[in-house]
Amino acid sequence: MREQPKGEALLACARQLLREEVLPVLPAERKHALLMALNAMSIAERQLQNGDAPEAAELASLRNLLDDGKVALADGNRRLARALREGAGDPGSPRRDALFAHLRVAGRQRLAESNPKALAKSR
Repeated sequence: MREQPKGEALLACARQLLREEVLPVLPAERKHALLMALNAMSIAERQLQNGDAPEAAELASLRNLLDDGKVALADGNRRLARALREGAGDPGSPRRDALFAHLRVAGRQRLAESNPKALAKSR
């Protein structure tokens, strides 16, 4: 068993400390770098909270779309991109609806981890 608090709580605490105590005293030319690090910490925190389920769901969907039960996530996404470039998502394509459904779900999940405020605005 891991020690308490867990990783996402530690990240949240570190972010709060950096934002409240370090950011205000930094010179203006250094604030951007800290804000970028804080953003990366936020993404990592959300990924820890979500666990592996989003990637597993994306992989299962890709394997179904590509009819390949053994393809890895990165390779599956490359194959999907190639299929789209070759017209698999064009109007009239038999797999168009399934492809776009997959892309919507995968895109929303990625946005939920990288920029949830943008996702909230799009609703």
